[in-house]
Amino acid sequence: MAKTGPIIVLDPGKERTKGNEALFMNINAAKAVAGLVQSTLGPKGMDKMLINKMGQVSMTNDGVNILKDIGIEHPAAKMVVEVARSVESTAGDGTTSSVILSAALLDKAEKLVRKGIHPSAIVKGYRIAETKALELLENSAIDVAKGDRADILKKVAMTSITGKAPDVHKEFLADLCVKAAEIVEEDGFVDVRTKIIRVVELQRRIDESEVIEGIALNTGALSRKAPKRIENPKIALLDTEIIANKTKANSVMVVSSPEERQKIIDGERNDLTAIAKKIVDTGATAVFSTKVVRGPVLEYLEKHDVFVSRPMEEKDIENVSYATGAKIIRNPKEITENDLGSADLLERDTRNGGGKTYIRGGHNSTVATIVVRGETLQHADSVDTALDDALWVIKSVIEDGKIVAGGGASEMAVALGLSAYAPKAGGYDQRVISAYADALEELPKTLIRNGGLDVIDLSLALRAEHTKNKNAGINVFTGKITDMLEAGVVDPYRVKANTIKAATEAAIMILRIDDMLRATVTREIPDAPASHMAATYNGMAPPQMNERR
Repeated sequence: MAKTGPIIVLDPGKERTKGNEALFMNINAAKAVAGLVQSTLGPKGMDKMLINKMGQVSMTNDGVNILKDIGIEHPAAKMVVEVARSVESTAGDGTTSSVILSAALLDKAEKLVRKGIHPSAIVKGYRIAETKALELLENSAIDVAKGDRADILKKVAMTSITGKAPDVHKEFLADLCVKAAEIVEEDGFVDVRTKIIRVVELQRRIDESEVIEGIALNTGALSRKAPKRIENPKIALLDTEIIANKTKANSVMVVSSPEERQKIIDGERNDLTAIAKKIVDTGATAVFSTKVVRGPVLEYLEKHDVFVSRPMEEKDIENVSYATGAKIIRNPKEITENDLGSADLLERDTRNGGGKTYIRGGHNSTVATIVVRGETLQHADSVDTALDDALWVIKSVIEDGKIVAGGGASEMAVALGLSAYAPKAGGYDQRVISAYADALEELPKTLIRNGGLDVIDLSLALRAEHTKNKNAGINVFTGKITDMLEAGVVDPYRVKANTIKAATEAAIMILRIDDMLRATVTREIPDAPASHMAATYNGMAPPQMNERR
């Protein structure tokens, strides 16, 4: 029989890692991601200093911002980050918890694999544990009645804000968030992305922040002559520069006298005035534009007491369009009365330089703006991030009507419930479900660790207290086990449920990978021409030996 050489199936240019080596590599990458954000969890979590390529410095303990800005390269680590971001998009909070839990699940899975349990058996057990954990979590959830929810919403917001903004202002900021959510709520649904707008104003105290039923814009009037207050304004929105009739491209205009030149200038001025008159004739009393309104147009509008804004960003003019019902016009010559929006009141504030413009009430009255004020940009940004998280947890409670005890209480309750359930499963499933329960306990342990407290003593004390009180959690400020409901520390059911789902999904995705093929990047260096060789002399051949003297 003829002998055959080795059969090469894979591209030799690819690196291959398979089996447990690939699995453990991916697990270590996920654990490294968790290590980046683990110390930020809880009210006593630490901050991270982020420095971008331009040298700008920001400090935050918000997990999603940290993961977004650090630039993760490892593919398995990216999978964990993407799954964690899904929690942010659906629940608005819980990103850090989901990353920590997924890393804990993978750490427990690694130990099981090293003991001879196949990853497929671990995946099966984790699915069983996930289903049971969600069942236990729902059983421990507390229903929130609509008539009694105002106080609960405030407590949920305060729990979310704690550790992200100055504690002295957390109650005030929580009230702002609750007020904004109640303004925009429609049929039990709160649209945080579209209907709640946040604008930042510097060199003001945090406790001067406010909620506007309508829109607040960081855009003042273009002229000091603009009216400061307009009741029932009719609003026109322009997304184009107002110019006279254009000539054809590459055309040349030749004038033979100053009078003819003046005639052309007067014609352009009349064209611009006609456009301004067209706007005024529609009944518009306020004009907002993304471009500068100048010259005869501005003069005519001022003469007729029309408010004209400074140039705005596109997102701002879209917000005004949504709130007032005004259509964004790109050809002002075609504007009609039907294109105008309406509001109850337009006011301008001339403090702090350019000032602000407030549009209250209007066509779509279910729009609210939170004016976030702070002494510095860093202060204002930290408050803005805290308000974003608080708004999302309020949204979750309003829409789901369920809360759970915070401070690690819900995680410990689910973990103990799983530990009691595991023996009923039997076989490998028992060991895997027990490992899942141990991973859940990593969240309250992280809270204890970040609070600078004794992890072993408080963990044991929390376990013992849970035999009597399912709402017992860690008060990191006192270092004692406390009833979290009585302390007012509560979390939305949605955040905790999505954390369990996302972390389990991320862990299972990585456990199912047993082979990694990576294309190697090779750079071909072209041969340098002879004129660029090191042995040449400015492009000339070196002198020969027999030519030297």
